[in-house]
Amino acid sequence: MSRNATALIALGALGAFLGLAVVLTPGEPTVDTRAVAEEAVVAARRAPAPDVIADGVARVLPPGGRAVVVRPARGNEPSSRGGTDRVAVVVGDVDRAAVSLLVSAGGAVGVGASPDGWWAAVAVPAEARPPVGAALGLLVGAVLLGAAANEAPRRGARADVLVRGLTDLVPRLPAELAGRVEDALAAAGVRPVVPDGRPVDPVRHRVVGVEPTDDAELVGTVARTVRPGYAEGGRLLVPPLVVRYVLLTGIDHSG
Repeated sequence: MSRNATALIALGALGAFLGLAVVLTPGEPTVDTRAVAEEAVVAARRAPAPDVIADGVARVLPPGGRAVVVRPARGNEPSSRGGTDRVAVVVGDVDRAAVSLLVSAGGAVGVGASPDGWWAAVAVPAEARPPVGAALGLLVGAVLLGAAANEAPRRGARADVLVRGLTDLVPRLPAELAGRVEDALAAAGVRPVVPDGRPVDPVRHRVVGVEPTDDAELVGTVARTVRPGYAEGGRLLVPPLVVRYVLLTGIDHSG
């Protein structure tokens, strides 16, 4: 039996097992977080009074969304913090990169700003996926075993599709089970792709959020990988989900 067939059998057996053990985690956000952040800035600036800024911003947030709005201080106005549990309103200078990173713990983050100093970071939670993970695991496992048994001329293309299906299960699994999947993928010659610090490639990377920075050399590079991609040799099978650095001041309209 060939190495590929052996690897497919291992992946198939593991996929069938994981179909019984998989616990679904949230999927990806279904809205453009940067666009929501820009709407939040507009809503904040249009608020008729400072004490209703949070209410105005809350109206443009999707369900479960949270935001931090930074308003420039007027004259000798002291720094302060107000708002609601869902929308925090800060007056004065803050470490915006730190705020953005903090907000991102609640989901994918988007950032918006205006030329006159208003700024907002918005976190949108991932949408829960329907409970099909277990069935998908069993299906992938069964088909992988079938592909191994019928390994033939179209073996490569068939394996690519099946490997993509299995790698999609990895982020939904407990750490121990995810490790077993990645070990099996490595045995099949599939490696994870984590492009942290590299320039964002619109063809090979999928940007799901942005993070502000005042370091011009970092702009346009990967701040962090939300979910690794997978590749076999030089062929990308699954693109990584990444957060891209953008310039701290102003709204970044690129990419």
